[in-house]
Amino acid sequence: MLEISNLTVRYKKQQVLNHLTLQLNEGEVLGLIAPNGSGKTTFLNSIVGLVPRESGSFVLNDSIAYEKQREAYLKEVFFLESSQNLYPDLTVQQHLEMVKDLWQSDLSVTDTLTIFHIDRFEHKKVRQLSLGMKQQLLLSLYYISDARVLLFDEPLNGLDPTNIQLFNSLIQSFVKRGKTMMMSSHNLGNIAELCTKVAFLHEGQLHETNSVTENLQEQYNQLFNAAEVFF
Repeated sequence: MLEISNLTVRYKKQQVLNHLTLQLNEGEVLGLIAPNGSGKTTFLNSIVGLVPRESGSFVLNDSIAYEKQREAYLKEVFFLESSQNLYPDLTVQQHLEMVKDLWQSDLSVTDTLTIFHIDRFEHKKVRQLSLGMKQQLLLSLYYISDARVLLFDEPLNGLDPTNIQLFNSLIQSFVKRGKTMMMSSHNLGNIAELCTKVAFLHEGQLHETNSVTENLQEQYNQLFNAAEVFF
């Protein structure tokens, strides 16, 4: 379980997150929806301590607090903002081995390479990979970390239909294993299909929907005053 309390973050004197509170339980997947520039990535970065905050606390399973047990907390959470955060001169295999070691995972590098169909370029350096290949590697790192809390920022970018299906299967397997997840995405259909909860980030606050089966596009238009476009 991940509990976030009273999270406030400013960026260049502008308040991005305003006393935000959230609780996610084991096996829950939160879909995070908002227009670009609303603070989604800032929110995810704040959870792993990559951006400074004015206030707020993060606690895992009622016992592991970021402020008091930072190392133990971070070993339970995995987040890579995008493929741009990969190391250009490390190979695919080296990335997997590094994450496996840092997160003390028992999962197999060889099995992970096979599951994600990246064994054919396991010895290539990241700078030699296409965007799609980098995205496949990114997803495989989430898997091999075996972290209890997984944060995704626009995970479908650069994925072809085959790998979107692989991602969907991956999320479903994580749910069965009781992992706690949050994913930001502009793909409302995918969010409705995969997520157990949905929240809109608006004016620094989270607005949770009553049900993921509701019309997310209509709610988005109402909350963000999205203009209709006529052709």
